[in-house]
Amino acid sequence: MAGEMIGDLKMDGIGTAAGGVYKNVALNGVCKVAADVEAQVFNADGRIRVEGHLTANELDLDGTLDVAGGVRASTAAIDGVITVKGAYSGRRVRLNGMLTVDEDCEMDMIEGEGAFKIGGLLNAGTIDLKLQGRGTAKEIGGESIRIVKGRTGAWQSIWQRMLPSFAQELIVDLIEGDVIELDHATVKVVRGDRVAIGEGCVIDRVEYRTELRKHPSARIGEEAKTNG
Repeated sequence: MAGEMIGDLKMDGIGTAAGGVYKNVALNGVCKVAADVEAQVFNADGRIRVEGHLTANELDLDGTLDVAGGVRASTAAIDGVITVKGAYSGRRVRLNGMLTVDEDCEMDMIEGEGAFKIGGLLNAGTIDLKLQGRGTAKEIGGESIRIVKGRTGAWQSIWQRMLPSFAQELIVDLIEGDVIELDHATVKVVRGDRVAIGEGCVIDRVEYRTELRKHPSARIGEEAKTNG
């Protein structure tokens, strides 16, 4: 979106703000933005809803954020739950919670822990996630892909309250990358250069170029060493 910057937007408590182009947006409470919004810094603390598209250089969420359109955010720190009805694109995401994107999700890097649900493709140069809930996508692509079960312990009860119905598992049709490490994953096809299939995995077919390592408990239907 394009438009003239109109200063800062700050809201505390319960209310609705107009969309527009801002330098800094700080929403604290139960707040709604009624149209597309663009900001250098978008800080959401509480229960926030954007009725249009959200564009930000820096997105900082502590709570829940629902976006009716798409999201373009260069960097994002997500502590809580973000739901995007459109597509998500950005450079870097640090996740500590739940990411839901109805369409494709593309970024340079995503790291952290929690759960995710991607309606289309999750594509990132580096993916390093510890699942505290379920991770689902149609396809996952990247250079370095590591998606494993998060550790249980003192924080587990907090995650269970946050993600009560989700087992710690990954369910995807296709994962394709250079270096791939998975555990507790159910995948139709895994295709990569160096592939590690860990504990609790059920994979229909693995195609690898250089190396395949597998845990004794992993179940793999077909294995194929390829040249290209």
